Amino acid sequence: MLLAKSKTHNRLVFIDIARSIAILMMLEGHFIVMALTENHRGNDLFLYDIWRFTRGLTAPLFFTVSGLVFTYLLVRKQEDFFKNKRVKKGFSRGLKLILWGYVLQLNLFYLFKGLINHGEYTFSGYLYIFHVLQCIGLSLITVILLYGLNRLVKIVPLTWWFGIFGTLAFILRPTIYALDFSSLPHLIENMLVVTSEDRPFKSIFALFPWVGFVLFGAMLGAYVSKNPDKVYTNKFPLILFISGLVLNVFSDLILGLIQAPFLSISGIKPFYGLGYLFARFGQVIWVLAIIIFLGKHKRYLRIVYHRKLSFLKSWIIPVGFGATGLSLIIYTLFTGNEHVVFPTFSVYALGHLLLFIGVIITSAKLINWNYDLFIKLGQNTLSIYIVHVIILYNGLFGFGLSTYIDKNLSPWFSILGAIGFIMAFVYFVKYIEIFQKYYGKLFFWKKTF
Repeated sequence: MLLAKSKTHNRLVFIDIARSIAILMMLEGHFIVMALTENHRGNDLFLYDIWRFTRGLTAPLFFTVSGLVFTYLLVRKQEDFFKNKRVKKGFSRGLKLILWGYVLQLNLFYLFKGLINHGEYTFSGYLYIFHVLQCIGLSLITVILLYGLNRLVKIVPLTWWFGIFGTLAFILRPTIYALDFSSLPHLIENMLVVTSEDRPFKSIFALFPWVGFVLFGAMLGAYVSKNPDKVYTNKFPLILFISGLVLNVFSDLILGLIQAPFLSISGIKPFYGLGYLFARFGQVIWVLAIIIFLGKHKRYLRIVYHRKLSFLKSWIIPVGFGATGLSLIIYTLFTGNEHVVFPTFSVYALGHLLLFIGVIITSAKLINWNYDLFIKLGQNTLSIYIVHVIILYNGLFGFGLSTYIDKNLSPWFSILGAIGFIMAFVYFVKYIEIFQKYYGKLFFWKKTF
């Protein structure tokens, strides 16, 4: 189906697939975090450890893909900055995301309680947290501003421009966090950093380092926009995969080499040891590489499947990934979790990743996917995010599932609940046109960010 569509649509399909995967991982991860009892959490629990690794990939994937699709659309047409309709739409979308982020943290029940108690309560402290929507919104505005600067100073290519600033967003994190923002209002301080104080309402997704993932996504989006015909070649996913491998294995080594020149600048703090951020981005582009590769060769995989050449040929890839990953995990458990191959990547982490890939491919083989509905999920991430915050986290109205399931469910009930939670949103997206018809203008429910 991927290759049967028009070339124009093909250039975006892998992005929609990645967005769909990211939003499903988010729904599952958030429900499990909310529901699972404390007794079943811990590094010594095998399945929980695997799940925690995959959950750690969700936010970087989400942020990277947001920057990718936004920038792809922004730079697709060669227009003057102020004549580019995507610039105006981008600023509008970024501001709406920021607004929605704070609206969801408003808690009308808390505010109403304050009114009936003569001002004893006003706003919940959660209102001042800088969370996912605010961070993505401000990051997209940052992408637009950098794009505008690049239009003025065209010496450096746009892809390099985003890559350089994405790197700076990562490596300057210790320097930014060493600055004193205490004189600023908490609302502004939370945008920039996660405070070291034992404050009850602290930022979850501060601009540093998370804007870096959006900028790296913008770098990929700019490249895809300029080189659409190169995306669905064997070379592009191979380059992505090798780049991901380098980032996973050698990021700390590279940071160690470039740290000395930076430290010669007054006020710059050491950043060696932040390789885990680049390693996560490396894992994200691994996911993108696999999606593109499978999409390109889907036609041939279907031929193998329908002709039923053999069970072995049909299942050798997912079984190979899963068996290799499981064996590496078991090996590391017996030899000790400290078995590190490279500074930012261990045999244990590699085993988790390979096992995760095997599970994903196996699930795709076993489930009769409704492909169009699956893609539709990735095209409505904003609507899904808003509604899931309201339902799960008591967003806006002050009541929801968290009141009843907060760390109260066993693993089996948590898994069943997560499946039901996901299915509810699948049907929500299936009939989303009905909601958009009556509530679209109120909730800005038009496609995604």
